[in-house]
Amino acid sequence: TGNTRTIDCALLSGVPGVTGPGTMFTLRFAPVGYGESDVDLGLIAFRDNENEDLTGFFEDDGLIRVDTAAPAVTNVSLENLTLGHTDDFAKDSDDLELTATVTDDYGLTESDIVADFSTLLVGGGSAVPAEDYTSDVATWTMALEDVVLTSDGVKTVTVTATDGLGNEGTGSDDIEVDNTAPTKVTGLVASPAHEEVSLGWDDASGTDTNYYGVLVRYAVWGDYPLYDAGAPSYPADESAGDGEAFSGDATSATHGIVPRDIHYYSAFAYDWALNYGPVDTDGQDRATNYWLGDVARPDNTWNPDGYVHDPDIAKLSGTYGGAPSGNFLACDVGPTDDHSRVGIPEPDDFVNFEDLMIFAMNYDVVSPRVIPFLDDASGGELRLALREVRAEDGLVEVALSLAGNSGEVKGISAALGYDPSELEYVSARASDEMGTPVAPVFFWSGSTEGTAQVDLAVLGTGVTIGGSGDVAILTFRALGGSYELAFEGAVLRGSENEDLSAELGDLETKPEIPRVFRLVQNSPNPFNPVTTVAYHVPQESEVSIRVYDVTGRLVRTLVDGMEEPGVHEAVWDGRSDRGESVGSGVYFCVMEAAGFHDSRKMTLLK
Repeated sequence: TGNTRTIDCALLSGVPGVTGPGTMFTLRFAPVGYGESDVDLGLIAFRDNENEDLTGFFEDDGLIRVDTAAPAVTNVSLENLTLGHTDDFAKDSDDLELTATVTDDYGLTESDIVADFSTLLVGGGSAVPAEDYTSDVATWTMALEDVVLTSDGVKTVTVTATDGLGNEGTGSDDIEVDNTAPTKVTGLVASPAHEEVSLGWDDASGTDTNYYGVLVRYAVWGDYPLYDAGAPSYPADESAGDGEAFSGDATSATHGIVPRDIHYYSAFAYDWALNYGPVDTDGQDRATNYWLGDVARPDNTWNPDGYVHDPDIAKLSGTYGGAPSGNFLACDVGPTDDHSRVGIPEPDDFVNFEDLMIFAMNYDVVSPRVIPFLDDASGGELRLALREVRAEDGLVEVALSLAGNSGEVKGISAALGYDPSELEYVSARASDEMGTPVAPVFFWSGSTEGTAQVDLAVLGTGVTIGGSGDVAILTFRALGGSYELAFEGAVLRGSENEDLSAELGDLETKPEIPRVFRLVQNSPNPFNPVTTVAYHVPQESEVSIRVYDVTGRLVRTLVDGMEEPGVHEAVWDGRSDRGESVGSGVYFCVMEAAGFHDSRKMTLLK
């Protein structure tokens, strides 16, 4: 009754009795909830085989502990103690730490909490006890020092806690093993500027599945301005050289550095586990951090200011035709390795024509942040013009060309007007020269009916476009034999966003005289109900163009008479010579002229 259970038992027949100790009965319970319960044993009666009372028995009460809940294993975390930027990746030799919050109704010890490192570590155990268990946090550190990891991929570490009654709780965390280095960086370009070097390289995101960024290291020659000592080696790995020029996820950077020297750069891709890729000549380049010929200020002091102008020429004149000494050694800048104004100086201990040419090319062209995008560095009156660069298969490419720019232009916005009956806008892009990785360029294009617009600017404080040449290429579809493109407006801005004035040059084309007769495939095709047929006539001739059905019956005469030389068009509206609308089907357009005969298949769909 209630919480009391009464048990009666006896040996049957003439068996006299039993000797002890032994189990007389078993009472089973079903757990209801967590807790402890005393079991009070009450002795009622003991009899012998004569049914006489027996004495001398005593109560040995019991205790039942109820625990149906497994330990809670939460906040399992694999931390990379070597790589402060990530806990998601690890490589060989990293130090890791595993922690887990483990709670249970009854006390646990380190031996009750184990971790399975078998999939993560080479030789790692499947049940490694916690090294410390304090304030409900289990920790493994020593087992994860200077690790040797298994194959690349996501690995799971599971923590298992087991209480005294065998209830188990688990929790886990993942980390990605990555011991595979990225491939090489390509397209590294280093270009000079005033007290800095502009760096650019190809997009390196494809060098590794877990790509993180690019590290650029540099080495300094250390012998300005003579460079008589041996040149340094390019940094061979991620720790070589004299320092770090850049680290991060980008395709360009500016390395501000003084004093003057020649700097050798190597670029290395790295992943989240900080595996660094290799490097070769594709990822190496060198440059000065100054403009050749920039040696003086307007006050005639030997103090470069980022410009090559009259004070610099005066210093050149002071030692021209002789062997320089003292401060004049800075004037010995030529020849350069590629004879360009931005090349590597190869001083010859004599100031002569080689040096003059470098000074001349940089005169009034360079500024503290000019980026030498374009080939033509000559100055003059600014001009923005249009010129046809290619016409093929009905597509026309027109270049937006900048001239007279000595480094003052930073941004351009140009709107071009055209006749939609002559041209159809297709697309626009920055020129290949403007796509150099030396400095980033923002480019945008758009169009409305009869107007195409391009906006572009080189990014960076004080950075301008160096030189003159094509800055954008616009593609149109020619709808006739001639067309015009004219500036509706253009804005040029300098490094401080000041307005710059420029002459504008429009573009006008005239139809060329064809060299041979030609019947062009109608467009559109298939059509409904109107299509256009273009045809070429090289000299004045009798021309006939007729439409026939599949039985050879004449349907419509489009042209029949004398035609002048040029490119012409005829339109068929899907009607017969009697003005009747013809049905869907295949028709043949036939052209005959001065011994020329050709045909094209046309499909009318209704």
